[in-house]
Parts: sequence; C-alpha cells; structure tokens
Amino acid sequence: MTLDHPRWQPGPILASLSAGVLLFATYLAPGTAGLWHVLDVHAAFALNGLVAHNHGEQLVWSFGNLRGFDYLVGLAMLGLMVHYVVRAPRGTTPVRAAQAVVICVLLVGLVSITRNLIFSHVPHDSPSLVLQPFTLLAHTNGLNAKDASHTSFPGDHATVVATFVYLLWAFAGRRYGWVALGIAVVACLPRLVAGAHWLTDDLVGGLGTALISVPCVVFTPIGPWLVAGLANMFVRLGGRAGEYASLTPRR
Repeated sequence: MTLDHPRWQPGPILASLSAGVLLFATYLAPGTAGLWHVLDVHAAFALNGLVAHNHGEQLVWSFGNLRGFDYLVGLAMLGLMVHYVVRAPRGTTPVRAAQAVVICVLLVGLVSITRNLIFSHVPHDSPSLVLQPFTLLAHTNGLNAKDASHTSFPGDHATVVATFVYLLWAFAGRRYGWVALGIAVVACLPRLVAGAHWLTDDLVGGLGTALISVPCVVFTPIGPWLVAGLANMFVRLGGRAGEYASLTPRR
C-alpha cells in the first residue's frame, strides 16, 4: 500500500475476498458443512481435554478467560502499535501514527458492525453447551471464567485480532505481523480450550470477516487517503506546537 500513488490493487483484493468467501461458503454449503462440524467437535474435545484433570491447568486457562486477561491482550496490541509508531524505520512518524489511528478505528467499527448488526440475532451455542462430557472451567474454581455463549459465531476476539494482524501486516510489514499473529493465538486459544467458541467461530467467522473487510481498505485508495489525511493533520499540529514552544518565554 503506497501513499504517494493511491490505487486499486485488484489482485490482492480478489485473492483475499475469494479466500473469505470460500470459508463462509464451505461453512454453509450442505456438502462441506459436515466436514467443518467434524473438525469443530474433534478440536473442541481435544482442547478441552487439556483442562479435564489438572487443577493447575484449570486455573491457568480460567485466568485466560477473565476480563482482566482481555485487558492484558489489549495492552499488548497497543504496545506493539506504539513500538511501531515510535521505533519502526518504515515511513515517517506522522504516517505511522496515522496508520495506528486507522487500525484502531477500523477495529472498533468492524466489531460493532459484525456483532451488533450482521450477527446480532444469530443463535449459536458454544461447545460447552452442546458437547458431553465437557469440563466447564467455571465449575472448577471460583474465578468465574467465561466458558459458554449462546451467540458464539463469529468469535469476537478472533474478529478483532484477525483484523489487527491483517492491518498491521499490511501497514507495518511481516516483522510486526508475526508478533501480532502471536498475540492473536494467545488471545483466542483460552476461549477454545474453555469451550466458549468453536474452532469455526474463529477460523470462519473471525478470519473470514477480516479477509473480506480489510482489503476494501488496504488495497484500495481508501486506506492511503485516510492515512495521508491524518498524517498531514499531525504534521500541521506538530508544526503549530513547535511554533508555540518557540514563542513561549524561557525561565
């Protein structure tokens, strides 16, 4: 994605949209939906088996399903973006700051649209409510971990982190993209172990949503226009701040 010559990139757009549509199509089509279901069931039992007997592991994974852990993941994402803005050699600081703002706005907007509009009335019970026998983390200790949902599709955490990885990879490059991917795995895995989400909630719902929505910004003139506009605004604000500092009398 370039700022100097904003343009449409039909190749990456088509590839990303095709991958996202393929995920949703195979998930919904009668001929392949059963295969996804088999994968879902096997993955749910295998991951939940990690907490079937060991109390220490139950405590660790319960912590991963608390609101406080979500805040830690959010801080890790924020810290990665701050590092990119302050330390990365790519582009200028105003451009990197503008890209960070665009990422934050898109994350909030996308989650609001998917969870509150598109999938707000889609009932979808999580594995912990469907499969037996199943270890419920909330019943193993007093941490009150989230281990169930009646509207598990798409995975809200997966939608956020998949979008974050895609955007950061496009804006900041592979180095930051790989770190973001690591954060994404850490963010999503506890919900899968607890049975609050099916694997397809994340792979199809979260990743598929990112594959369809993000290219409409990063591979079209929309993204470069947004970043360039914000970067220019930051430059002007920085210039005014410098002028004000130079006029302030020193003591």
